[in-house]
Amino acid sequence: MNLEPLKQTGRLATIALTGLFVFSCKKDNPKPEPEPEPVERTEAQLIKDDIYKYYKLYSLWDKSIPDYTSDPSQFTDKYGSADLVLDALKKMTPAHTAYPNGVFDRFSYMLGLDGYNTGTTASGRLKMDTNDGYGIYVQLGTEDEKTAQPIIYFVEGGSPAQKAGFKRSDFITAVNGDSDYSIAVTCTATGCSINDASARDKMMNKLNAALDAGTLKLQVKHQDGTTTTKDLTYANGYTIDPIYKDSIYTYNGNNVGYLALSSFEEIENNNVNQQKIDAAFDKFQAQQVKSLIVDLRYNGGGYVDASAYVADKIGGAITKGKLMLTYEVNDYIKATPSINKMFQDTKFEGKSNLNLSKVYFLVSDRTASAAEMLINVLKPYLQVQIIASGARTYGKPVGFFEQVVQKKVSFWPVSFLLKNSANFSDYWDGLVPDKSNITDYVFVDVGDKKETMLATALNDAAPGITTKASINAVSRKGYRTLDQGEVNIRPDRGMIKKR
Repeated sequence: MNLEPLKQTGRLATIALTGLFVFSCKKDNPKPEPEPEPVERTEAQLIKDDIYKYYKLYSLWDKSIPDYTSDPSQFTDKYGSADLVLDALKKMTPAHTAYPNGVFDRFSYMLGLDGYNTGTTASGRLKMDTNDGYGIYVQLGTEDEKTAQPIIYFVEGGSPAQKAGFKRSDFITAVNGDSDYSIAVTCTATGCSINDASARDKMMNKLNAALDAGTLKLQVKHQDGTTTTKDLTYANGYTIDPIYKDSIYTYNGNNVGYLALSSFEEIENNNVNQQKIDAAFDKFQAQQVKSLIVDLRYNGGGYVDASAYVADKIGGAITKGKLMLTYEVNDYIKATPSINKMFQDTKFEGKSNLNLSKVYFLVSDRTASAAEMLINVLKPYLQVQIIASGARTYGKPVGFFEQVVQKKVSFWPVSFLLKNSANFSDYWDGLVPDKSNITDYVFVDVGDKKETMLATALNDAAPGITTKASINAVSRKGYRTLDQGEVNIRPDRGMIKKR
C-alpha cells in the first residue's frame, strides 16, 4: 500500500489545523487599540476655560452657575470668545428689581493684557493707580443760551492737563488750531437743546479723536475772558493724584473742612497717597474742624483698603474701636484660608483725633463702589448728609480681586459683598440723598464757594459763610450745561481688594 498520499494528506491537515489554531488565537486575543492622542486646546480655548473656572470658584453668585469644573469645554465651547463666555455667566446670576430686565452681576469684567483681544472692545477702565491720556473730561455748556461749546468739568490730578494748568470751568475754543467748536442751541426755562444733532456729533467726534491722539494743542477761554494755549503729549500710565482739592472755610470761628477725592488709589507703606491724606487730615485736626465736606461726585471707587483708611480718618475719636465693615463671600472662598484672610471684619482704629459733628458728601450718579462704601460705613456712627446732583449714587455694594488668566487676560469676577456695621448693603440702585438734583455748576473752579453743591453744604455747615444770595448768584443768566454731548466719561474705578 502506497502511504505517501496519506502522509501528504496528513501534512496538509496538520498545516490547516495549525493555521486554524493560530487564526483562532489571533481572533480570541486581539492587540489592544491605541489610546487616542489627547486633543491640545488652543490658547483661546484655555482662556475661555479659565474664565469659566475662576467665575465658578470666586463669584459671589457661584450657586447660580452649573458645575462643569471637570470639563469646562462642555460649557465654553458653545461660545466664540472669552467675552461671550463671561457674558453668558453673568446672565445666569439672579435678577434684581433694581435693574429692570437685568441681573445682579453687571460688574464682572476682563481686559486683555499687552493688546490681547478677548473678543470685544475693551471697557476702557482705569488701570490700578494709573490712567492713560490727557486727563480731561468734558461736557457742553453755554454762556449766552445761543451757542454751546465744550467745557472742562473735571481734570484728573497728575495728568498732562492738570500739570499744564487746565482746570474745571475752562471753555475749549480751539483744538490743534481748529476753532470750529461751537454749535447753536435753543434754551427754555426747562433746559437747552441742540439745534442740529449732526453738527454736535461731528464736533464731538473731532474732539474724541483729538483726545485719543499722541499730541494735542489745546486752546481754552477762562471764566475771566483770558485765553491759554498749551501743547500736550498723551501719557501712557500717568500716576493719579486723587486729592484734587483740600481747603478749610472759616466763618465766626467755625471751621469747615473740604476734601475732594477723584478715586481711592493705593494707600500703604507711607506712600505718596498716604502722606497727602495724612497731611490733609493733620490740617483739619490742627484747625479743629467740626464739619467736613467730602466731594465724591466724580469718584468711581478704587481700593477698599484706601477707602477704609479715609473712613478711619473721618471717624476719628467717635468711631475708634468700633466695627467698620464685614464681607459676604461664597463657600469656596470661606474654605480657602489664603483667600478668606482678605475678607475678615474691619474695625476702626482711630487714625485721627477728629470729633466731627457732621459730614457732608457731594455725590452724583457716578459716585460708585469704594466711594459709596465710604459713606455707608460712616452712616451708623456720624451725622451724614448726602447732597446729590441727581437722584441717587450709582449703586454698587460689591467688589473683586484680580485673576491673571494665561498671562493674557486680567479678569475681575465679582467676589464679595460689603456691609456696614448695621449689616446694610442693599443699595443696588444707589444711596438715597438727603438733598437731590442740586446743580453741578461747572462754570466755577473746584472749591469756589459759589459752586452750587459746595455752597449748599457750606450754607448748612456754617450759615453766613456763604448765603442764599451767593447760591442763587451762580445761576447767572445764560450759563447752563446741556445733558447731551459729554466727552470722555470717567469710567467706574471699581471696589478692589489686592491679593
